[in-house]
Amino acid sequence: MGLFENNDNSNSTTKHHTDKSQFVAQIPVIGSFSFHDVCVIISGASMAIVCLVTFYLIMRHATHYSLPKEQKQVIRIVFMVPVFSLVTFLSIAFNGSAIYIKSIEAVYEGIAFSSFFLLLCEFVRENEEDRLAFLATSGATKQHKFACIGVFQLPIAMLLQLIVTDITQAVGVYCEESNKLYFAKIWVCDHSQCTSLAILSVLKFYKVTKDVTKPRKPLSKLLAFKAIIGLSFLQNLVFSFLQSSMKPTDHYTYNDLTIGLPNLLLSVEMIVFALAFLYVFRAHEYYSNKVSSVVPLGHGGYQGGFLGIKAIIQAFSLIDIIKGIASIPKSTKPKPSTRPIKAWDTGSSTEYVSLDMQQNYGQAPEYPHDAAHPQGMPYQQGALYQQDNVQLPDAYHAGTPLIQDTGYHH
Repeated sequence: MGLFENNDNSNSTTKHHTDKSQFVAQIPVIGSFSFHDVCVIISGASMAIVCLVTFYLIMRHATHYSLPKEQKQVIRIVFMVPVFSLVTFLSIAFNGSAIYIKSIEAVYEGIAFSSFFLLLCEFVRENEEDRLAFLATSGATKQHKFACIGVFQLPIAMLLQLIVTDITQAVGVYCEESNKLYFAKIWVCDHSQCTSLAILSVLKFYKVTKDVTKPRKPLSKLLAFKAIIGLSFLQNLVFSFLQSSMKPTDHYTYNDLTIGLPNLLLSVEMIVFALAFLYVFRAHEYYSNKVSSVVPLGHGGYQGGFLGIKAIIQAFSLIDIIKGIASIPKSTKPKPSTRPIKAWDTGSSTEYVSLDMQQNYGQAPEYPHDAAHPQGMPYQQGALYQQDNVQLPDAYHAGTPLIQDTGYHH
């Protein structure tokens, strides 16, 4: 199968539409080149430009790798542009296999979106413990958990879509041109709910953290790479409405119109996005000589290794995303319930109090009354609640402080 071989007679084209997609001998449109050949050449040239621009930006980050936790996410997001450009080129060159190839876009979309969410978390606080403490004090823990679920389900959903699409297309029940219920396309192609959930959860998380993250302009970064997805979706929607009126001629085939043309447009548009990414994801803010930078440098200089090789290896290691996916079950666990605990045993009487294990962290438990301790101290002054322990100062030994419901004593 060559680059300039039109695959309209491929077996992968569904038999339900052979009247449109059957092979038609093409008359050259420019010299000896057919319309399909011209599309391949233009798309290939566009991909070359995109790769040069984005690889330049990636190398700037890799060789100025001052904040690894942030910049490895940036590199992944930027790499989305050449991935989409490569997919569009291959879809044009091998249009008979475009259904298999285009699914790769959705999978990398899930990876890029997960990387953006991790980048947003780094904007909040670089250290994970500090970040969790900040989220707890600012009341954003709930939104963070919701975002973890909404974002990290996306790579799983996209991967499952790729697998099901390829299998159903291989056995002949996918049918790209049909939306009938007994074909697989209508069941596996619509992933808008998963994408909408991911975007909504990230926006809710940004809303409660924007006081900290706004100086880093995360919304412009989100819009920059989601615009690729949105534009691709709109173009596919337009061409899907035009499919019924598209007829093959001696200049172009049905696949040239329904696959080649929309992918050709997207190939050229990737050049614009690659240039836009130079500004939106610029590396200058990570330069150590930028005193006015908003990035808090001071991690021992650049850490990307020789020619940024170490940085690139770290960027393409998806361990953090895998950990995020694995954290979904933890994010869905219910909060600890409020229940009575044994707070203080004087030897003659026992006081019980209901405490919320999260809300009362680091606070003295509120007792039902200010009755005096047998040795003169009020209960509220005599007991301090720290984490899961109820303790008294050393001067008061009338009773036994107990750990919450565990049976262990100090």
